[in-house]
Order: sequence, then C-alpha cells, then structure tokens
Amino acid sequence: MLKDLAIVNLRHEAKETFPVALNGLEWRTCLRRVLFLNSSENKALIEAAEHIPANVEVHRGVDAMQFLLEVICGLKSPLVGETAVMGQFREFVANAHFPNTAWGNSLKQLIGGVLVDAKTVRHDHLQGLGSQSYGSLVRSYVKGLPQVAVIGAGQLAREILPWLLGKTKVRLFYRHWERAKNLLNEYPEIELNQFSMSNGGWKHNPIGLVIAAPVKSADVEDWAARQAANFSICLDLRGEAETDPLSLPFPVIKLSELFETLRSDRQRMDGRVAAARADIQSLAQRQTNQAQFRPFGWEDLCA
Repeated sequence: MLKDLAIVNLRHEAKETFPVALNGLEWRTCLRRVLFLNSSENKALIEAAEHIPANVEVHRGVDAMQFLLEVICGLKSPLVGETAVMGQFREFVANAHFPNTAWGNSLKQLIGGVLVDAKTVRHDHLQGLGSQSYGSLVRSYVKGLPQVAVIGAGQLAREILPWLLGKTKVRLFYRHWERAKNLLNEYPEIELNQFSMSNGGWKHNPIGLVIAAPVKSADVEDWAARQAANFSICLDLRGEAETDPLSLPFPVIKLSELFETLRSDRQRMDGRVAAARADIQSLAQRQTNQAQFRPFGWEDLCA
C-alpha cells in the first residue's frame, strides 16, 4: 500500500485553486490542504502538482510519512510545536470518509498508526512548550481586559478558550451551531452569539477581539463597524491574514507578528525539535518496514 501513497501538500496560495481528487482523501487546515492519493489512480493529478513547485509539495513513501508526522506534531507550523494541528488531524480522522476499497482500508489503518506515533513524539519531546501555544500568546495580549470576543467555534477556538476562561469573560460568535453547542457543553462559562451583521449589545469595555476562523476581512470589518463596543485590540489568527489583511480603527496584530514574540525562546527549542525530527524519521522508516511485511492488513498496528 505504502508504495502507492502520495501526499500532496498545497500551501495557502495554491490550496483553493487545485482540483479535488474524487477518489482520494483531503485534510484542510487554516494553513494548508493535504491530499492523500493513490499514485496509480491519480497519476495525472500528481504530475500536475509536481509542475507547481512554488506552492505545492509531493511526498512519497518514507518522505510522506515523515512529512505527515512533522505536520501533526506542529513542526511545520509557524508556531513550532503548537497543539492545535493535532486536534485538527484527530477530528479529520474521526470524520473522514475513506475510499471503500482495499487501498482505502489500508490508508485508514496507516493514518491511525501515524496518529499514535505523533502522540508519542509530542509526549517525549514537545510537551511543556507553554509559550508555544496559540492560547498563551492570545492571553498575553488580552491580559487585564474584562471581555474578549472570539469569532469562530472550531479547533482553534477550542485551543484558546482554556487560556481565557476564569481570567476574562468570553463571548464566542459562531457560524456553525453544532460546533458551538459542543464548545458550550465543554465550557458552559462562555456566552454564545451567532456571527451576524447586527450589534451584539455590549456591557463591558474595553474588549479584545480574536479572529479564530477563516472569515473574510470584509465580513469582519462590516461586523466590527456595527458593534457599539470599544475594541482595544484585534488578534488576527487567520491563515489568510497576510493575503487578506484587516483594516480596523483599532490595533490589529497578525499571526506573523505574534510569532515574532517567540524568537527569544528559539534556542531552547532547537534541541528538542531536533530530537523530535530524529524520532519522526525513525518512526516513518518503521511504518515503511511494517507496510512491507504486513501484506494482509494493518490491524495489529492499532490494536
């Protein structure tokens, strides 16, 4: 199975323009789009990807496994070692519709094994990087504010909320009710409001604003203009922050600017990241060897 696996990584600039593979599997994050393809069945699509070198990478075999593990562990993220991407991958695995074929079944088992390996790498090398989390960064910028408005109810919001609750009031503006309801069940302290073009009726000032969903800048600007609120700062955590910048009458700090605050901590991290990469390389090779010697299935890997 592994010899037939190709992973195509489409960075943000290319992820919306590349065609969907009907017989493959697709995982989207705010920064990338990852395609899991059968190299025999999707030869033309893979060849097309290889001719867009600026924004697209194609990985095969051990390289594919190593790339996937590094992404899940947060080593490919601008915020090195961040945990949100692992939660996004776990959610993707739980909801993915794998092809109903022998290759699809093998892919499901393989991805399950990769998730187990990623947890091991994080536990052994990347725990305790408190300053390397979105939540800790957000909290440092909104510290002391009586209220924070969060736009978005996905995995990124879930990552941020524990760092805010108990320290400030949180109003969460959602676009998808089911996700918002799940968050409310987990964090009953939050106040839920639908993201709509109307005034939210604010009682606390000043207020911090966090964009934790891929909302277009024009929609955020329109929404903010309708609010009778004293926003003091906006933290724009969108992957699109650079290409679709916000223009608001109060300070906006983009994700790239937040990353600058972490540079002083880079040296301490380098040794741990190097150890994680070395471990990932060994685990990827092990996955390859196991794939070669288990022609009848992967069930024993995930038992």
